[in-house]
Amino acid sequence: MSLGRTRNEHHRAGWLLRSWTVGVVLFVLGPLVLILAVSLTPKDVLSWPSGEISLRWYARMLERPAFVQSAWNSLVLALGSSAAAVALGLLAALGLDRSPGRFAKGLLNGLMSPLFVPMILSGLAILIAYTQMGWTHQASRLWVAHTALTLPYALRTISASLQSFDRRQELAAQNLGAGQFRTLLYVTLPQLGPGLFAAGLFAFIVSFDNVGLSLFLTGPSFSTLPVELFSYASYNSDPVIAAVSITMVLLSVAAVLLVERVFGLARFMR
Repeated sequence: MSLGRTRNEHHRAGWLLRSWTVGVVLFVLGPLVLILAVSLTPKDVLSWPSGEISLRWYARMLERPAFVQSAWNSLVLALGSSAAAVALGLLAALGLDRSPGRFAKGLLNGLMSPLFVPMILSGLAILIAYTQMGWTHQASRLWVAHTALTLPYALRTISASLQSFDRRQELAAQNLGAGQFRTLLYVTLPQLGPGLFAAGLFAFIVSFDNVGLSLFLTGPSFSTLPVELFSYASYNSDPVIAAVSITMVLLSVAAVLLVERVFGLARFMR
């Protein structure tokens, strides 16, 4: 009797878990499916495609110079900020890995604190600081802000990679006559290569898709694709908005799948 009751409880718990999982998946992916459908409509307004599908709005997306230029700006900005974030994150991760436990943990928490600040507040605070400094060059101030934004992601990923790093190999290289720089270049960095690549890719995605921070720092001379899309959606309601959104989502998903395929995400999430 007790065994049968236990089986029924396990069956009920499994059914509830599966139902909850399906509900979460539908909640997350449902809006994306709707946006994808809208982006394929042949009509001139935001609507569900009826009878046929069309790629005209993806072509129209490429015909808008503002979208093309802002996409190029976003690409350059994301590459520059992710490269800087990986370089700074590597130095910070190596320093924290070789520091005393409590000090390193407290400093790591401090470096991760930007993740807990709302993006709108961060953007407004950075804008006020730049205004007081008289810093008006939009591209450079966006680069610095995006580097600060993506640094915690890079640092967390590289720190996770260092957990499986065997420091005895560095000691062996130094015992054989290699200096600290040669040890870093020929021993440490090659083994951290997958982690550095994943950190750079995560930082790139965060920078490329950012709206809240960029919204305060862009201007007529330099705008990013998410900000341009936000501005366009404020005054227009045609399906090109959905086409751009789906393109950005697909690029981000492809990047994450690339990391999972080549390196695996589990080792970076510990």
